[in-house]
Amino acid sequence: MRTLVVGCNHRSAPVEVRERIAFDEAVIPAALKLFGEEFPGSESVLISTCNRMEIYVARPVHGHPRIEEIIEFVARFQRLEAQDFAEGLYSHEDVEAVRHLFRVVSSLDSMVLGESQILGQAKLALELARSAGTTGKVLEALFQRAFAVAKEIHTRTGIATGRLSVGSTAVDLARQIFSRFDDKSVLMVGAGKMGELTLRHLLSMQPRQLYVTNRTDERAAALAGRLAGQTSVPARAIPYGQWIEHLAEVDIVITCTGSREPVLTPETFAPIPAQRRYRPLLLIDIAVPRDIDPAIGEQDSVYLYNIDDLQTVTEANLVHRREAIGQCHEIIEASVLDFVERQLCQDIGPLIHALEEHFRQIGQKELAWLLPKLQSVSEHDRQLVEQTLHRITQKLLHDPIDLLHEKAGNSAVRIYAEALRVLFNLANDK
Repeated sequence: MRTLVVGCNHRSAPVEVRERIAFDEAVIPAALKLFGEEFPGSESVLISTCNRMEIYVARPVHGHPRIEEIIEFVARFQRLEAQDFAEGLYSHEDVEAVRHLFRVVSSLDSMVLGESQILGQAKLALELARSAGTTGKVLEALFQRAFAVAKEIHTRTGIATGRLSVGSTAVDLARQIFSRFDDKSVLMVGAGKMGELTLRHLLSMQPRQLYVTNRTDERAAALAGRLAGQTSVPARAIPYGQWIEHLAEVDIVITCTGSREPVLTPETFAPIPAQRRYRPLLLIDIAVPRDIDPAIGEQDSVYLYNIDDLQTVTEANLVHRREAIGQCHEIIEASVLDFVERQLCQDIGPLIHALEEHFRQIGQKELAWLLPKLQSVSEHDRQLVEQTLHRITQKLLHDPIDLLHEKAGNSAVRIYAEALRVLFNLANDK
């Protein structure tokens, strides 16, 4: 069997392309069933996340689908033209497909190096393929080995050590300042995308209250409503002209506006510490240009971090993870070679049996033709003819079988195996 993967990720295609060819979880089983109907005899697993869409396929050597047929299937299912997204796709075959999956599941191909979410997503993809009936012994073995490799990498290396996103880093900083969060309030100033992502991380700490404000009241209300529907933390919008007054009662502030000038200055902030009775206040300014005047962070009860501060911590963690990449690659390469060798050995077994059976049947037919034409053949002579025929057959088979065993440890065996199938017209079941 051959193994293929066709897909795209955050590096090969922009989000505008990825979102058009993404598969909702609810439709994946139906898509896989349709794929199986179009290409009977194949196996398939589909991984679709916000950062990647990949279809893994196992099929007979001369079977279908081909790479271009997989692309056409995606186009038809998503009601697109292949030319609209094909430039953002990549494809890998056989050993490279195995290596790619091992890298993906081990999070070496992720936007956030070392994150563990992709492992769960790959396991879900395999479950969905099972429910659709499109997995088989090849992809089952491949994915199970990929999961084992990911576990080994996360156990033996430091690839998952340290936070690697602005939002998760902000949570770590908040934990250094506050021992508990169920009595803390959070204020979000602005409705920028990165600010919202950071806020979602902080909401995972289950604070007591969330306030949202924005120059456009409708956007603030929409964000508060969206978050209220996705978390148990009470959320409400407040008028933009009143948010500075709320600094006296909140504990964590995230600012992410599009202002060209600071929205919080030392002059407007001056009365706030006394109103708060100098309780700690965490200010997270992730706007560029900055929303909060740096001088505010000089006060004892104020902890001010801007986007560069958060990125510095993130980069330090990333350097530590990068140091582990070499070890990760060593584990993956050893696992790829071991898996491919085992699969190739399993492939050539049936081929050798088919080759021996092919020669045996030819010999039996020729013997059945010859014996009636011989006169007065003793039992001893008949056995001698059969033994001679068997010896000739074994000698003819010796070199090709020996070559297959010799090449079983690398992908070149597929070339020799396929040549033998074609030359001797053997059943193409692999």
